Amino acid sequence: VFKPATASTLPPVVYLTGGPGETWKERLATVNAGESPGFVEGAQLPRDEIVLEQRGSTGALEPLTCPTVSWGPEMFRNATAALFAALPGIQACADSLRAKGLQPRHFTTDDLAADVDDLRRLLGHPKVVLNGVSYGTNWALAVARNHSAGVEALVLDSVVSPAVFPGRTTAEGIDRAFTAVAAACAEQPACASAYPNLDARLSALLDRLNTQPLPWKRGPGGEFNATVALGALFSVAQFTPQSYPAAVTTFETLVGSGLSPDALPSDQQDLLAELAREGLDSSLAPAPGQVWSVVCADNATTTATEFAAGAQRVRPALQPAMAAWSGAFYAICQSWPFRSDLPASAYQPLKSPVKTLILSGSLDPSTPPAWAQQVAGALANSTLVRFPTRAHSIQSASPCARTLVSAFLADQPLNTSCAATETLTFE
Repeated sequence: VFKPATASTLPPVVYLTGGPGETWKERLATVNAGESPGFVEGAQLPRDEIVLEQRGSTGALEPLTCPTVSWGPEMFRNATAALFAALPGIQACADSLRAKGLQPRHFTTDDLAADVDDLRRLLGHPKVVLNGVSYGTNWALAVARNHSAGVEALVLDSVVSPAVFPGRTTAEGIDRAFTAVAAACAEQPACASAYPNLDARLSALLDRLNTQPLPWKRGPGGEFNATVALGALFSVAQFTPQSYPAAVTTFETLVGSGLSPDALPSDQQDLLAELAREGLDSSLAPAPGQVWSVVCADNATTTATEFAAGAQRVRPALQPAMAAWSGAFYAICQSWPFRSDLPASAYQPLKSPVKTLILSGSLDPSTPPAWAQQVAGALANSTLVRFPTRAHSIQSASPCARTLVSAFLADQPLNTSCAATETLTFE
């Protein structure tokens, strides 16, 4: 709990992290005196600010870690073989957790929502304001659905919810975001000149890597293929879209020359491997069991056929990687003891009069703008602000967003025009 210099009776802000599985351990160490834990280098708010560790994350007392899970070198080319090798480890992890008294089925968004309400009551607050980013928005929506009496207002940044059926449309969101970043580049003469026909070049790059991957001893899977490139480009587009055109060009240079990434300097290989792993699979998260418990439950109403169909509604160059991802995700969920009997309300849009500010980036490949629009449509007292030049996690990148959140919390009029005036300068 971060206390303001002057004691306040205003409802505190509870910050809800993303992931699922994002921990506060490292972030809290960088918060200086007088700074807000929720705003990067932002001033502390004139009210209590509260951070709560997600149950099951690596910062929790009982993390759902899975040291027995490993992916073989075939994971990126042969999803079936990779799953055959990995599923026994996933099942062994579930068995070991249960032997310690941990039940993965109790690590759901609804359980996390109950944790927030328990903490609110424990601290003696009649109401709280919830500020969630990415998965934290789903968490906040669950609190408002299940414990509405304790919620004063919501700030939802980069929105996701089971009601948007993410497993069915994730691939399309990624594809559209790549096209949107390429279009933004084309609208700027300097970028258009340096990186012409960017979207078509992405397709050509992935097509080439689908058929002729490059060997890469230090890389995930032992090679640089379309899935690895896609994972890296997804990570870049998600948080640093200004670097996306240069990243595509760098990969083109590698492929065109037939040069293995092994020839790159060590630090560049490390960065490329980190980006690829971040964008490829939640199984590589520090506490994958917590990810599976949450995400499998939130996608429990989506069938294998619907997962597969979503992977086909993208450009052909993306289809092999998206099909492998969706098939792997569904198979993992079938081997993990997640809760499959959540109430029907968990998969329905939240209809509530709660005052809500929604922030959405037009370039976001992770939580696409269509998801924010769908969630906003059911919230009668919501304001949806689109940021044309932003991608994921708006508050961390946008001064305008932080200004709007501060005004929203102070019940001041919102001048949302600043969202359209923010610019994106490509590298």
